[in-house]
Amino acid sequence: MMPNPILLLDDPPGGAAELLRLLEKKNVAAVVVRSETEARRWLALHQCQALLLAVPSPRPYSGLLAELREGIPSLPVIVLAGTPSVHDAVFALQAGASDYLEPPLAADRLAAALDKAGVLGEVAPLVPAREGGRGCAAIVGKSVKMQQVFSLIKKVCDADTTVLVRGESGTGKELIAQALHVEGVRKDGPFVPVNCGAIPGELLESELFGHEKGAFTHAIRTRMGRFELANGGTVFLDEISEMSPMLQVKLLRVLQERTVQRVGGGISIPVDSRIIAATNQDLEAEAHLGRFRPDLYYRLGVVTLTIPPLRDRPEDVMLLASHFLERYRSINPQIRTISTQGRQLLAGYHYPGNVRELENIIERAMILETGSELTPESLLIGCQNEPAGTDEGESLRIDEAEQEHILRVLKSCNGRKLEAARLLGINKTTLWRKMKRYGIDEESV
Repeated sequence: MMPNPILLLDDPPGGAAELLRLLEKKNVAAVVVRSETEARRWLALHQCQALLLAVPSPRPYSGLLAELREGIPSLPVIVLAGTPSVHDAVFALQAGASDYLEPPLAADRLAAALDKAGVLGEVAPLVPAREGGRGCAAIVGKSVKMQQVFSLIKKVCDADTTVLVRGESGTGKELIAQALHVEGVRKDGPFVPVNCGAIPGELLESELFGHEKGAFTHAIRTRMGRFELANGGTVFLDEISEMSPMLQVKLLRVLQERTVQRVGGGISIPVDSRIIAATNQDLEAEAHLGRFRPDLYYRLGVVTLTIPPLRDRPEDVMLLASHFLERYRSINPQIRTISTQGRQLLAGYHYPGNVRELENIIERAMILETGSELTPESLLIGCQNEPAGTDEGESLRIDEAEQEHILRVLKSCNGRKLEAARLLGINKTTLWRKMKRYGIDEESV
């Protein structure tokens, strides 16, 4: 059976002759349509491997892109632009395109885009070959939605513009921020993360901007802030929605003037650092409600990069599960794989805690499992307390495993409970109750 062709939208007509010659050299069949209406009619009756938009700009085709993203989300859409434009590239990728190619169109660049779309062969997923990868290679994901994220990272990584990373808790927003840093021209500079929700408001100002000696009690020496420490690199502001209104004003000034003033100081200090912010909140709604400054929201969101929840990319679940199994192999070296029933259970779960929850599930299972593969009995998906039907001995074993797991995480966070709770996928109150239940005190960690 002949493979489905590529659909080529050549609008205005006549500009894709060179493109058709390139496709012919690659033995790729193409069907040419001359308008958006004609493309819709063709797609209603036929199937294609990919859609190529040979257009001056993708913006007039936002309606078509939205329809395809909703109706045929697995269809790769490659935009072949008439003129180079970073803004058009960002628009296209955010609208649902899987790739954006600028002129002049090179044969190898087109081949790479088609290969990534699965037209010329097996799609090569951007997954790490080993633990400790950098940039996009450190992020596990072969789904179309993650490939779109990777493409957008590649487009904006070299720009100094601010980026707002949005996504639910546990989706890996800091990994995305690190990829933006590592893939860009600032990769040799420092990457300085700041969790705005984990640092009390009265201390966050000093952390960000630094302070002069004697600025407040216990300020026994001058200290540089995170913006100064990140000179030549990137500042990552996680949980930006938790920043106080007063600090929002000061951050806006940094974005506008590229200078900071230390607490207790009167001198404006130039800073050269790119700002990437992240949130799991709807900042636009927060701005409308008066809880976040609209002017700061618009300055932070010059480029918005949205991380899809794990439930929207089910093809990545087993890749991630295998990745975490390898990561925690040292806990139980005899475990090499996941049973068929275990895989079915993992594939059918909805993961409200996203990738972080999946990681916790695999780590816990590596502790609980006594056989050679992970099974539904050790995965305990959706069971934060003891599962129904367990006997007293089994319940005790689960409690001991949970106690050991909580203690390990607390030690890895140097006793910082808020950070440990986030890694465990629970809130701070639940962590406190579990610590009390298992007799874990400050001295234990």
